[in-house]
Amino acid sequence: MKKFDVSTLVISKITDIYSFTLEEETKAHSKTEHSVFIIKKQGKSVYTLGSKKYIADEDRILFLPADTEYDMFVEEEGSCTVIEFDATSESGVASPCEYNTGGDREVLETAKTILQYWNLKGPAYHSKCLSEIYALITQISTIDSYTYSLAGKYGMIHRSVKFIEAHYDRLDLYTPDLAAMSGMGETYYRSIFLSVFGLPPARYIQNYRVNKAKELLVNSDGSIEDIAVAVGFANSSYFCKVFKQTTGVTPSEFAEKGRRLG
Repeated sequence: MKKFDVSTLVISKITDIYSFTLEEETKAHSKTEHSVFIIKKQGKSVYTLGSKKYIADEDRILFLPADTEYDMFVEEEGSCTVIEFDATSESGVASPCEYNTGGDREVLETAKTILQYWNLKGPAYHSKCLSEIYALITQISTIDSYTYSLAGKYGMIHRSVKFIEAHYDRLDLYTPDLAAMSGMGETYYRSIFLSVFGLPPARYIQNYRVNKAKELLVNSDGSIEDIAVAVGFANSSYFCKVFKQTTGVTPSEFAEKGRRLG
């Protein structure tokens, strides 16, 4: 099913904007009176609508149209900002949808600004909120559409990939750290990485190390033990096991063949 284009929303009235924190394992069954954006800075909540599940977390913003009945379950406690409004869609009937933003800081800052305007009730606060909500919608739509392009996905993890290439010899290349380097949660980072390279991060690192080992095996006189350490393996026995699983031959066999053919 095609994702609902959030940029087609036309807002007629903002009804409420608020923030709250629910404890882990909180459950609720309810129905939206108005359309809502659910924006989490931390934590994770799962919304079940019939047979479908939608997630609101630090990487995904959830949109629910008015009159949507749902069951909610809080998997991880965290602060949540809710924007309630009445709206129509230029493309017809709006449908529930989650939008991948990768925890974009500008999106979170816009949501924070909207909440501040609403709570302070300063001059022309309603107009300011409306303007910022449209800015939020533009950010969500732009980031989400870019995320689904291959170039967009690579751009999101580019920094961590370059870090892997520069520091593959380190033993402490852990996925949570790489995800944090890319400014996103570990689960979302894994999914983006997999869609770009066809491999999870740990396997990509392993293969990268093996390829670097191939170069050293053919072009240097280092021992198997030295090469294993040089490319980031804790010991030579594990290196030999991974190398054979990946290439089908042992490091010694590969070195011999490479020198013979080269």
